[in-house]
Amino acid sequence: MCLAPYAGAVTDPSWQSYDAIADVYERVAALCHAQMARDLVAAVAPSFGARVLDLGAGTGVAAQAATSAVGSDGAVVAADPSSALLRRADTPRLARVAAAAPGLPFADRAFDVVIANLVIGHFTDYTVALGDLVRVLRVGGRLGVTTWGRLDRDPEIDDADERAAYDTWNAIAAERVDLDKVDAAALEALPWEGAFTDHAFLTGALNAANLAVVDAIGRAYRYPLSHTDWLGRVDTSARGRYVHAALGDDGVAALRTDVLAALRTAAIPDPIHCADETVITVAVLGRT
Repeated sequence: MCLAPYAGAVTDPSWQSYDAIADVYERVAALCHAQMARDLVAAVAPSFGARVLDLGAGTGVAAQAATSAVGSDGAVVAADPSSALLRRADTPRLARVAAAAPGLPFADRAFDVVIANLVIGHFTDYTVALGDLVRVLRVGGRLGVTTWGRLDRDPEIDDADERAAYDTWNAIAAERVDLDKVDAAALEALPWEGAFTDHAFLTGALNAANLAVVDAIGRAYRYPLSHTDWLGRVDTSARGRYVHAALGDDGVAALRTDVLAALRTAAIPDPIHCADETVITVAVLGRT
């Protein structure tokens, strides 16, 4: 095992950007988030010819599905603060804009549908950000969001393999970085992700923005990830991006080598049987 120097705290907030890990993120999105994105678009059901905004579009997996749904008469805009991710969203007829909420550079009532796949947990002030989404959504238009979590009626899923893999990663990473600082930084980057796992909290936030929830669908996604792809998923997380900033490229490469060896030693299955629980929520904007 490579014993690296213990890293100090990261003070430059640029670690929160996805730009440096865009290539890895593109692969992870295809493996882990593509079906979720398609299900979100199916639930919000943009009509032929609709104008759709995909907020936090990343590499465009949801925007691609929306483009197919609205046809040649419609328009889809992919908005994301990471230009490196947007460059990989190369779906024909897709407009790409480097932007985030609040601060969306669009006219009032510009869109019939807004979708946000695993995005609202990133908002620093979700009330202001939702207000910006409402501003660009027409009255009677639909907002579709996905959040981590489960509805009370949903059965729990077995994610023992992945939890064991995370335990292994944590044990190796703790030899190099202060995991308390890692967790604090991740909370700063995703201040509302935990709160929005409570669907009642999400419903209250949407209602306060004059959005009425019309559908909520629990989904469980199960997929195998090789040890290498699973580590790529960790690398794209807020915790992983912070660790990358703390250790640098060489430090992360050494960490990955040690984690892969530890996963094999611990007999963690390869591929790892991963499972995600999400809720797809669709809301309609009332009169303002």
